[in-house]
Amino acid sequence: MRKVFKTIGLTVASLFVAGTVFAGSLSVKIEQPKSPTNRTDLKINFVVLDQSNSGDISAQCYKKGPTDGGFSTLGSSITISSGGNSSYCETDGSFMTNNGTYQFYVTANGIPSDTVSVEYNTSGPGTPSYGGKERVNLCDYKIKFHTSDDGGKTVKVEVYRSADTSFTADSGTRVDTITIGSNQDGSSITTPPNCNQEFYFAVRAFDSIGNGSGLAGDSVTTTTTTTTTTTTIPSSGGAGAIPLSETNGNVLGASNGTQGSAPGTILGEEASLSGTPAITPIAIPTSAPKFRLFTGRNLGIGGGLVAVLLLLLFLFK
Repeated sequence: MRKVFKTIGLTVASLFVAGTVFAGSLSVKIEQPKSPTNRTDLKINFVVLDQSNSGDISAQCYKKGPTDGGFSTLGSSITISSGGNSSYCETDGSFMTNNGTYQFYVTANGIPSDTVSVEYNTSGPGTPSYGGKERVNLCDYKIKFHTSDDGGKTVKVEVYRSADTSFTADSGTRVDTITIGSNQDGSSITTPPNCNQEFYFAVRAFDSIGNGSGLAGDSVTTTTTTTTTTTTIPSSGGAGAIPLSETNGNVLGASNGTQGSAPGTILGEEASLSGTPAITPIAIPTSAPKFRLFTGRNLGIGGGLVAVLLLLLFLFK
């Protein structure tokens, strides 16, 4: 009985998990978005479940910004099919304009979910100070910098290089990334593609959610662009995969890249043109050899039979 009551208790407790609200047969759960973030185009997922299957469900998203006095609707109402389904609340830059904490919840037929919070931050770390460049040998440049005393916002510094005095600081000109904290000395040694050419450098700090600082570097004009790095995954197979040839039927019949004697050859066995293996006929004698008792190897057998007959006649006279 103790185990039965424990099981019942765990079942009841599971009905009160964070983010889920139950009202009779209707339940609604809202997802906790990633926080902090510097994105304004959030999609906050939620799930509605109606065990009674009593018809379509009307869901509505609500929002509250850091300067708002209360919650207001976010977007229009969303129709959820009978029994329940998933959907999402969507934000954009017209709502998330100031740094701070934003709150969200959703209702299903008037039943509210829990409230989730997201910290929106685009301030970024402080700009590092540039310590100049020096040639450590004929080819290599050493770039020195000091990160800003920004209270722990800086988590890394990127180094950019170009042969032009005006260049874009992005993934195309980035030559090094150094993991480093706030208020620290840092350096980078890079080798340009041409040792006889002058190159120009700039540095930029980033925080944990990707916000970048201003640029610091050589006395040149640089521009900054924000880019998104994507990884392309082949739809099938992968790098280095060896395709199979449909024109060669050899199996283990090739040596050093040379095909076997004929298509269809398997470990040296010969295949017929029709696909039926060649059969070597077995010669069958046309007449069986004659058996003679009192000649050659059969002389002893014949003598033995005569002795047996004589013994039988002696015993039964």
